[in-house]
Amino acid sequence: MAELERQDVIDLSTRMSVKKIAERRDKDGKVITPGWEMGGTRTFVGVIKFFRMAFKNYESANECWLNPYRSLKEPKYESVERDAFSEEEILKFFAPGVLLTTMELAVCAAIFWAGLRRSEVFALKPEDLDWHNQVINVKRTWQCFENKTKRKIGPTKGKRIRKTLFDPILQDAIKKLWEDNGKHEYVFSYRKPFRGSITPGPSWIRCNFEKWLERAGIERNGRDIVPHSARHSLATFLHDNGVPLKHIQELLGHANLKVTKRYTHLLENTMKEIGKKVADIREKEPPQNEKIVEFKVS
Repeated sequence: MAELERQDVIDLSTRMSVKKIAERRDKDGKVITPGWEMGGTRTFVGVIKFFRMAFKNYESANECWLNPYRSLKEPKYESVERDAFSEEEILKFFAPGVLLTTMELAVCAAIFWAGLRRSEVFALKPEDLDWHNQVINVKRTWQCFENKTKRKIGPTKGKRIRKTLFDPILQDAIKKLWEDNGKHEYVFSYRKPFRGSITPGPSWIRCNFEKWLERAGIERNGRDIVPHSARHSLATFLHDNGVPLKHIQELLGHANLKVTKRYTHLLENTMKEIGKKVADIREKEPPQNEKIVEFKVS
């Protein structure tokens, strides 16, 4: 330990930050997806902070030891900020003819009106929905969501249960979804003949998102508009309507802050304002009859 040098701790932190992904081959041995290494600034910063904390007690007990992590400054990590939809674009997005199936409407209502992440949307169970108090208890999420072989149910970010709004638009969408597909273990599930039910995979929103934008006539014009933009749109709308940033963080689960009933009515009123506009637009045109669409879960 006494001979531990600065370059040693940097090399160790770098190795701890890298995750190796094995290559994939077909039955003939041909490489389909090459192996690669995944890491990044965010992980590297976390590793450095962990070792700095771990060596703190050792340093206190060994005053003559020079802690190399004390002077090692981690690089700054800047999270990627997505562009948000405008209010006009949200109305276009939920206009008749854009979201054609009850699954599309229900899932989009969950990410726009409840601010749920994709991995949280498809992990919701019927018992998580509090219809009486109009809140959703976000208890779990799909971890390693993009990796089909390693995907598993686990705790949410921060490992704490949080509450978010259960808007009337989302309530109606889920009721219609269950009328068409039945009620299953997970809220957002299709009825699958001879197999019970099937829940859309991680690529379902990503693949359909481009179609929804095209149907709605929404152009990016250089903006970074992705499915996650729905959460940013909700945060922007709440902030523009006077909701304190602290309570927006609670709603979206960005920080370890307690959700209190004291501010629930404030959030409900601001969301209902634009929610009524969406409901008015959808009532102008009767819903189309839909057929259950068969698809492969990625």
